[in-house]
Amino acid sequence: MNFKINDNKEERYDDYGQISPNFHYNEFSCPCGCEPKQKVNRKLLENLERLRFIINKPIYITKGGGIRCKPYNDRVGGYSQSPHLKGKAADIYIKPNTFYGLIDLAHKADKVGFTRIGLYPFSHFIHVDIIPPSPSNSWVRDVNGKYFYFTSLATAIEFANELT
Repeated sequence: MNFKINDNKEERYDDYGQISPNFHYNEFSCPCGCEPKQKVNRKLLENLERLRFIINKPIYITKGGGIRCKPYNDRVGGYSQSPHLKGKAADIYIKPNTFYGLIDLAHKADKVGFTRIGLYPFSHFIHVDIIPPSPSNSWVRDVNGKYFYFTSLATAIEFANELT
């Protein structure tokens, strides 16, 4: 996979090693230890790199928040059609990991082109992916693990703010 670093130089990256300027495949690999079969989607990586550039600080992938095999996804209660199964999603956070930092990260993720953004204020991360919204493009998981779905990120953020 190629990434343009600046106007003059294009770098080549490995699908299962250093996959982009700021991310290694190990950050996305399924934590169950299964053999890597699924690549990280290029558009997801491009959006993560754009986001990293805009915020000018490292982005961290949660354990199990990158690619998942079906057995692992089932074990953690993931959605049966989860974009994590296809390398099209990431659960991310930044440091320091505060509620308002996550909200700012969600706003900026929306601006770089992620199509769906989930807020997990009590687990301290956001979910970003690149699949078409159907029917919602944002959601919030509350402290009890209940999901609330929204058609706009702004409404999801308002709701999350009321919960915290």
